[in-house]
Amino acid sequence: MLPLISRLQKRLCHVFKILTISSTLSTGIPITAHAESDVINALIENLHNVTHKPPKWPHFTPLDPNFEKANLFAKSGDVEPPKYAYVVNENDPNGTSVGSQVLLDFMDTPVVAVKRIHDATEPSGLKVIIAKTMSEIKLPVDEFTREKVSAAIRKHLNEHHISVTEVSTKATSKESSSEPNISEIMEKKQEDALRSKIKELGPGVVYQADLEEAVKFALFHEVVRFKTIEGERLLALQRFLNVLVRYFPFNENGMKFLKEVRQYVLNAEKEVNVESYASQIKILEQNRAPVFSSNRWIGCSSTKDGLRRYPCGLWTLFHYMTVQAAESEISTDPLEILQAMHGYIKYFFGCSDCSNHFQQMAARNKIWNVTSKDDAVLWLWSSHNEVNKRLSGDTTEDSDHPKIQFPSDAMCPECRKPILTNHHNHQQYTLKDGHEWNVLEVLHFLKRMYSFDSRNPLGLQEASLVPQKLVQNGLGDDFHSNRTFGNVLNEMDIRMGALLYVACIVMLVVAVKMVVKRGYRKKMYTHDILGKV
Repeated sequence: MLPLISRLQKRLCHVFKILTISSTLSTGIPITAHAESDVINALIENLHNVTHKPPKWPHFTPLDPNFEKANLFAKSGDVEPPKYAYVVNENDPNGTSVGSQVLLDFMDTPVVAVKRIHDATEPSGLKVIIAKTMSEIKLPVDEFTREKVSAAIRKHLNEHHISVTEVSTKATSKESSSEPNISEIMEKKQEDALRSKIKELGPGVVYQADLEEAVKFALFHEVVRFKTIEGERLLALQRFLNVLVRYFPFNENGMKFLKEVRQYVLNAEKEVNVESYASQIKILEQNRAPVFSSNRWIGCSSTKDGLRRYPCGLWTLFHYMTVQAAESEISTDPLEILQAMHGYIKYFFGCSDCSNHFQQMAARNKIWNVTSKDDAVLWLWSSHNEVNKRLSGDTTEDSDHPKIQFPSDAMCPECRKPILTNHHNHQQYTLKDGHEWNVLEVLHFLKRMYSFDSRNPLGLQEASLVPQKLVQNGLGDDFHSNRTFGNVLNEMDIRMGALLYVACIVMLVVAVKMVVKRGYRKKMYTHDILGKV
């Protein structure tokens, strides 16, 4: 029985903590069952039947089939209302505790509400209600079990950049539970040392791990959210893959993987079947393994669920690529990276509000008027600061990593200068403290920070996979983004096309002259044949 109880311990420990608040509640109940499922059901039933419920007790009462959606998101005290409500339908004539178990799994997740319902008109399953739109979405569940339903909720939350730690139900022996776990102690020490080192290095560091995690999440999670990819969305994916192939600091295996993924997408004439795409990239990764040298966030990590991580990594990725493009001769297109970023965020970024805000900001800040690659670096930096200013103090801000106007004065004193005249720079380059940005120094700072050689390998599992020298992946490359024609063309192809165009014009002029000449025939004389005497 001890292994079974320890298996349930982590799932119910927060409930038992609530029980200890009041000394009038009994923490012992007689259970005669021996089978695991019977013991779980008995414990759940006991939780249902508690009469004197202390504060924060989970709400097990099923919803009425005709419930009001808005009531699920009502604010209670100082607690922020949830963003998502997951409704678990328990349509089982023999009874089930799946919904209650799932509710316990997520009761400490602030942005989530899990509710039970008994709707005989629908099969057992799961749906999510979104607070902002009050729309319902059925979430696929392979099997109606606590594990499968919880996994479906975690998957949905992860797609919306909210990370939730999986509740462990692994059994532990009596010895392992009573004695210190050496491996866990060592892992904790390593984790503490890693966090200490990250804090010591400060925010002006670009980690290879964050760049790789951003690419991994984009290709394996964000892109696969659609049934098919076609039209402008397909073009956006092609452009995104093209700049990754050109500028991402991958090892040899990683570069082959990216090129093969890009070729797979380019081979699609009109659309990409996402199910086939998801299967294919997994095969390509396995064939080229090891591809990724990291499996965790470093500089973009957070101790708080749902904060930083992928959004932070995506900003870092595009900042890095704007600098790489500016420092290379691969392409002369100043909008190459910004256009790839705009298309990706518009068509693939999972946070729709974030995507809309970015598109509005891009139009407001005239993204398509950028005329040089250095200006592209500065445009993205300035726009990121605008976002930081808007979200400073927001619930999405990690208090350990406040959203500041970057870089700070301590990081780059020369990046700020006093406003000496009444003629201010454009508002995006002016600060509130009587200073303005010294954009030339800011540009130098960004180019140093996001240079190829400045990448930090801290936290990598396979540090040997990180490329130690810059490989110009775009030189001799077969593809180049072209904004005007909406295609992916090679610069050599464009030059050859221009030459062919000129050749065709010349041939056309010669042909016209020949036709005109043949239309007028001079009368033949004898001396024309014999020559003048």
